[in-house]
Amino acid sequence: IFQGEEMSISIRGFSIGYDFYAPIRSVCFHHYNRKNVPVFWENSNSFEQIAPNSMKRLLGIVRMNPEVDPSSWDHRDEDLYGLGGVRTPELFYETFGIDVVNKEVQGHLCRFVDSGTMHTDFTRYLRTDKMGIDYNQIKYKFVDPDPNNLEDDDVGDDDG
Repeated sequence: IFQGEEMSISIRGFSIGYDFYAPIRSVCFHHYNRKNVPVFWENSNSFEQIAPNSMKRLLGIVRMNPEVDPSSWDHRDEDLYGLGGVRTPELFYETFGIDVVNKEVQGHLCRFVDSGTMHTDFTRYLRTDKMGIDYNQIKYKFVDPDPNNLEDDDVGDDDG
């Protein structure tokens, strides 16, 4: 899987209880334009046969394909690599404007995060032990504040 692993890791981490924060500036990145470095897509043809089933499994584990019969994908080792019991994926989707049934996301989510608005709005729900956000107290549901002003980078890609 090349497209989808970030969401899978994020949703599984959220379900285990991890909180994610957005620093003011990039602290970690990678370059795609390095020369003579092996990249995933060089061998992507080797995995054409298993890619659809892998994606079905990934989406099934994080409950992003509710229309798919769960018996149609491999559940092996799901107890090791699946969801945690602290929060549900549905809470993640509701909070951050992801509609898994209609396959739609709210635009401008990256602006909500990058601007510091999310940090300001969510830190008032810091747990009493100061060890993260108490999402049980958050009744927030992200809705695009400017749906009539979408650009290519505002929705549907990993950059916002």
